Amino acid sequence: MSRPPPRLPADVAEWFWQAWLAAIVFVFPVPHTIALRNLLLLIGLLVLLATLRRAARPSLPSALKPAAWALLATTAWLLLQSVAVSPAPTLALDNLRGDWIVPFLIAVLAAFAAARTEPRLALRAVVAALLAHMAWMFGWQLWLLATTGAVSDGSKGIVPFGERDYHSSLNAFLFALVLAERVASRSAGAKSAPYFAATGWPALAVSLIADAALRVRNGTVVSVGLLVAATVWLAKRQPRFILLLLAVAALGGVSLARDSRWSALTESLSIGWTSSSLYWMAGDQTLRPQAPSGAEIDDSAYLRAAWAHQAATAIGEHPLGLGFGRDAFGRAVAGKYGFHGMVSSHSGWLDFALGAGLPGLALLLLSAGLAIRGGWRQFRQHDDAAGLMLSFLVGGYLLRCLLDGHLSGWRLGLFAFIIGALVGGMRPKSDEP
Repeated sequence: MSRPPPRLPADVAEWFWQAWLAAIVFVFPVPHTIALRNLLLLIGLLVLLATLRRAARPSLPSALKPAAWALLATTAWLLLQSVAVSPAPTLALDNLRGDWIVPFLIAVLAAFAAARTEPRLALRAVVAALLAHMAWMFGWQLWLLATTGAVSDGSKGIVPFGERDYHSSLNAFLFALVLAERVASRSAGAKSAPYFAATGWPALAVSLIADAALRVRNGTVVSVGLLVAATVWLAKRQPRFILLLLAVAALGGVSLARDSRWSALTESLSIGWTSSSLYWMAGDQTLRPQAPSGAEIDDSAYLRAAWAHQAATAIGEHPLGLGFGRDAFGRAVAGKYGFHGMVSSHSGWLDFALGAGLPGLALLLLSAGLAIRGGWRQFRQHDDAAGLMLSFLVGGYLLRCLLDGHLSGWRLGLFAFIIGALVGGMRPKSDEP
């Protein structure tokens, strides 16, 4: 007789998968940890395979099946476009493997892992890892303040690694998850047991403080958008939650007060979109356009508008795309101007359309829209907070990718991992068809 496959004791398995989920989320954005991340993923995969026959498996809720089919259709188009349309099929297929197939497989792995533990525990592990990053950032700032007398010492900035938008992305994931859980808890009441209980509101406060401390304008826009959505829904059911609008106003007011770039935003955007100057390409100061008012242009706003205009023009010239890849904008600029070195237009939507073509962008947005709708239906029909968390996470990330070139790299990988954990934590209901 063959021996039964090994099986971890229940308590050990619970702790292992919680620790594994938290470790992956924590390590994912840290630079120079790819080998460690891959080792952790390999360990998780091996444990899953060793216990596959006896352990629970994820089951996709029926509300999310349309989104799954749309995602498969998107993948099919990307494969076809890379082979039949792209001028460099080998490059496109290699990019597709790294920035599409691998994140998809990571999401599947996370779903299987989350299905091995109680849903609330799996999501708590994910949120705990994101909170740990915020604690690390605040600790770093306090250390700089104590040792240098300032939050930044002039060489290391206000974050312990990477750039501010690294931590802004992490905080955006944290904010979407915790805000959605708080909304679900308040909306469904006792029918939807809270995932974070007493720690939910403090975690939300930490995320709001982190947003204000980071001063990343696009991150604030996404946070405000999610807060408005939450406020509108809650105010319909419980008018006292109109107080959340005060949080929205406070967050926007802090950003306006602390970030002087807002005042020059409109004029700089207009110049970036309409000016014929090539300052956006090489940064030659002799080509720097002047504002009609005489004020200095906001470089960030000007450059984003100029890059967006160039990307939109290139999409019109190549509606079926130049081949999948985060560097499609750089390839378009190199082909048109002979200038090499640019990568992204700083809009994930435009980058995706330029690489995968307008059909690819349409399928991507359809998949995201169906995922948001499916998560909402899962929450409304089954009081499943994980469904609302998925809707908020997808909606927030989709909006952020419109404003920033974040639809690739570690951000896409971590987003896919968290999505997988959410889906794995959705338990099918007995009344589902």
